[in-house]
Amino acid sequence: MPKPDPERNTAPDDAPGNALDAAPGNAPDAAPGNAPGDASGNAPGDASGNPLHTPPGDTPDATPGNAPGNSQDDAPGNPQSAFAVPQWARPSGPAHPGPRRPAGWRDMLRPAGWRHTLRRRRRIAIWSAAALLLLFAVWINYPFIPNPWTLLFRQPSGNASALSAPERWAMYGGGPTIANYLPAAAPPQGIVDHVIEIGPGVRSAPAVTARQSPAIFIGGQSRIAAFDPDGRQVWERPVSGPAHGIPAITETALYLGTLNKRVLALDPQTGRTLWEYEGDSPFPGSVTVQDGIVYAGSRGGHIHALDAESGKLLWKVGLGSPAVAPAAVDDGKLFAASTAGVLYIRHSATGDQRARIRTGSALVAPPVVSGGQVYLLSEGGLMAFDTGVRELPGRYPAEIVWAQLWLWRFPLPAPPEHSGLQWRVMPPAAADAFTHPPAAAPDALYLGTASGGITALNPQNGAQLWHSPPTAPHGGITAPPLIAGDLLIVAHENGTIRALNRHTQQELWSLPLPTPLTAPPSYAAGKLYAHTQDGNLHIIR
Repeated sequence: MPKPDPERNTAPDDAPGNALDAAPGNAPDAAPGNAPGDASGNAPGDASGNPLHTPPGDTPDATPGNAPGNSQDDAPGNPQSAFAVPQWARPSGPAHPGPRRPAGWRDMLRPAGWRHTLRRRRRIAIWSAAALLLLFAVWINYPFIPNPWTLLFRQPSGNASALSAPERWAMYGGGPTIANYLPAAAPPQGIVDHVIEIGPGVRSAPAVTARQSPAIFIGGQSRIAAFDPDGRQVWERPVSGPAHGIPAITETALYLGTLNKRVLALDPQTGRTLWEYEGDSPFPGSVTVQDGIVYAGSRGGHIHALDAESGKLLWKVGLGSPAVAPAAVDDGKLFAASTAGVLYIRHSATGDQRARIRTGSALVAPPVVSGGQVYLLSEGGLMAFDTGVRELPGRYPAEIVWAQLWLWRFPLPAPPEHSGLQWRVMPPAAADAFTHPPAAAPDALYLGTASGGITALNPQNGAQLWHSPPTAPHGGITAPPLIAGDLLIVAHENGTIRALNRHTQQELWSLPLPTPLTAPPSYAAGKLYAHTQDGNLHIIR
């Protein structure tokens, strides 16, 4: 470092106004951090003491180690400083040609890397919206999507079904749709062939496999029995309590529910028990067998789905009230009626709910499925619903609240019609009220009335095709009609069975029996099987 010239006239270090005064931050030449200069304390310059030209962008502050704001130019009292330059206006970084434009307000507000952050946030927003849409779609469609766990791990081990044919009456209503319809069948002539004593006090009818032995299977008081085609008993199996309903029969097993909370699978040839399932309440009605599953409704208000091969419980669903009528199955859907007046439509393989239909009155008759519609008997009338109806989440409770508020005369419009309702027929008088579910052919529905009349309806719109007035003294219709080819068979209160041509209404024959029927008649191989209240099974050819 050069030594100061003793001959040069310099002011004392602490002279006021001198650049090398004792102000904080300003040290003599030799102090570290002082800006380069000579001993006089002036800015670097030539011999005359004038400051040297400073290139654009270079300031004394750029010297390493100099603290900001401590340059000689902005030192207080420095005669060469006209004004103090704000820190934000001072250029920084390497030198650049031309004046530097101050940053705009947008650049001042945006942090470094703001474009990357914006793109990341957009991606997060898009994926979040997609996830919400997916959850909403699943929520809306859950009632229509089968449970994957049940669908994969709780499925039957076989595919047995109780299906009727001209020589076979396999279950209640003739099959899983409960349509009471056989398209091609030889008509009986109305002659009693023989009578089998079953015993009174049981509302049962037979399952029939003609041309085989045993051929007739029917429940009695504390027993289930099998008979050959001529009416001779082949075997008998004791059960606890009366065996109501109609057994369901497949190629390998006979199925029935009992009042002692059990569902039985028996060997049709010997009556030997194949398996036995114990539920939580009695099983009062007939069971339905379709695609390897036995569906049994209980008084406890559940539908039990059992493996037809092993009797293992696959799943169980609640109906909220007793299920006394058999369930219908068609096209992957299960239709179950409850005494609370609600029809439940569920996935037949998993039990997942698809829709609930309120009718306003107790449903003790089974639903009938035909031609993509399900028919319900309610308050003496008939309603037809689309089998593909779907219930959106929240709609069912909303309809209940709406209807209740409307009944309380709140200022609300009338509740909407039931979901999927196609048409409704209400007879004009109580005497014309329908007493049982229809027999359903593709071209017509046939119903009996309380006065004994018969009505044929168009299944598409419910329009009346024809009406046969009651014939005294037969009384009302006591069982669902049965269709065998072109023959329509009806049973009256006084025990008379009549056969009509279902197209022309012409009566073909009439057969009086001692007492009324206890259950719907069965048909197989040109013969009619009618169980009457006196405990006898009449075989009519």
